[in-house]
Order: sequence, then structure tokens, then C-alpha cells
Amino acid sequence: MVHSLTLIFIGALFIGSARADLQLTPKTTESWVDGAKLKVLAFSDGNAKDVTYSPPTGWECSGSSTRLTLHPPRKPQAEGTIVRINLSQPAVFDDATMKTLAAEVLASVPGGSTDVALVSQEKNPLLIARKETFLVIVSYTFYGENFQRSMMFLNRGNEQMRFQFVSHAVDFKDLQAAFQRSHSTWRNL
Repeated sequence: MVHSLTLIFIGALFIGSARADLQLTPKTTESWVDGAKLKVLAFSDGNAKDVTYSPPTGWECSGSSTRLTLHPPRKPQAEGTIVRINLSQPAVFDDATMKTLAAEVLASVPGGSTDVALVSQEKNPLLIARKETFLVIVSYTFYGENFQRSMMFLNRGNEQMRFQFVSHAVDFKDLQAAFQRSHSTWRNL
């Protein structure tokens, strides 16, 4: 009897943890807010309520189980991505972790880039669903063109969400601000 209960308990834990993975393949729905029709993306994480997100107006979206990709209109070299990665254990944004994450963002620029620089790093530029975030912005030159990249991290239990945006430096400020503002629309995350 004890052995059977143990197996049932382990099975329930396995099913519960498998259901907790956020699937970033979007289902598109529409919502009316203050008389305006907005595109809302709905995602499943195995809970009764869908996780929802409203991308910046006019941005094209596509997704898979672990990655959502967004493109602003008329900016072919600009891209936002939201990636879910699994963590071996829940993480926090302590000094050591933030230093490691900043180094990871610096190392993520394309190979052959020059003038790579850390522009800024900020803990909690915004809270998403009452969860802490950590934002890193870097700049670099690639094939003679200046780019900037931001990556914001959010820990969600044994998952980490990574919100990355990259564009030409001249377009970065406005596009990255629109991308970051859209993160306040996450619900049930």
C-alpha cells in the first residue's frame, strides 16, 4: 500500500512539473480595451488560466514551444525574442548571478563584433506578475554597423524567461522601449 501511494505521489509530481512548462506557441485572440481592439497572444502552462501577452501594436509574431519571435514593422534588422529555458533549480538575482548574466549577454554578440560594451544593467526595471527582473543592455559594431541589444531576465520557478531585443543603434531606443512596455501586459505569468 505504501509503495503504491509513493508511486502515485511521484507520478503526480512528474505530471505537475511537466505541466508547469510555459509553451510559447501563441494562440491569437482579440480583446477590447478602452474601445480599441488589441491582439492578445495566449499561451498554455498547464494551469486552468492561459498566460496572455499583448505584443507591441503592428509587430509580427511567431512561436514554438520555447521561443516567441517578434518583428517590428519596416525594420528588417530588428527582432525581439522571448525564450523560456529550464533551470535545474529556482534562481535569484544576487550579485554573483547578475555578474554572470551580464557576462553572458556580452558574450552573446555575433562573432567578429568589435567595440563591444556594457551600456547598462538594472535590477527590476519593471516587475512582471510581481516577479523580479534583471535588464542588461550592450552595444557593438558588426560589419561596420552599430547595434544595441537588451536582455531582460525573469525567473519563474524552475524556468527562466529571457526577453531579448536587438536592432540598429539608431532605432534601438524607441523600439526597445515599445518592446519593454509590452511586458507589462503579461497576465498569469
